Amino acid sequence: MAANGKTLIAVIVVVVLIAAAVGAFALAQPATGTMSIFIKDDPIAWKHVNITFSEVRVHRASADNDSGWQTVSIKNGAVDLASLTDVSELLASSAIPAGKYTQIRIVVTTATGMMLNGTHVTFTVPSGELKTTHPFELTAGDTKELTLEIDLEHSIVQNASGWTFKPVLGSISEE
Repeated sequence: MAANGKTLIAVIVVVVLIAAAVGAFALAQPATGTMSIFIKDDPIAWKHVNITFSEVRVHRASADNDSGWQTVSIKNGAVDLASLTDVSELLASSAIPAGKYTQIRIVVTTATGMMLNGTHVTFTVPSGELKTTHPFELTAGDTKELTLEIDLEHSIVQNASGWTFKPVLGSISEE
């Protein structure tokens, strides 16, 4: 009976140690929420404006420049902005650490379009980056949805060397 009692105590000690280790691991994990970024526009003279996005990042407040950036996974890298007149389309979404964020950066890699008259256009994308300093708070367990409207009227410029796409952010709405 004494040997069985010692074995039982040893098993209980092992179970308690395992439970403590699992609990400590769970506490060490940072709280996260889900960040979803949608995109839309209200085009003027364009039948199609196809934009390819390669990266979406958000910057956490009070963090240094390198460690503060969180990548939000691209869900739909190619978007026809001209088709998004009354709807928005999911661009990127990820679980990221909860907290206050102060910047959003979206990288544009290519842009092409078709005017209402059927003319095809390949845009030059000089900066390739859409930036905003719209602050938002992401709380643990919640989903923050931001809808960014790209102002095509001001983003598309015709000059002597052709067409340029310089992304200009219109309104930002939160859900």
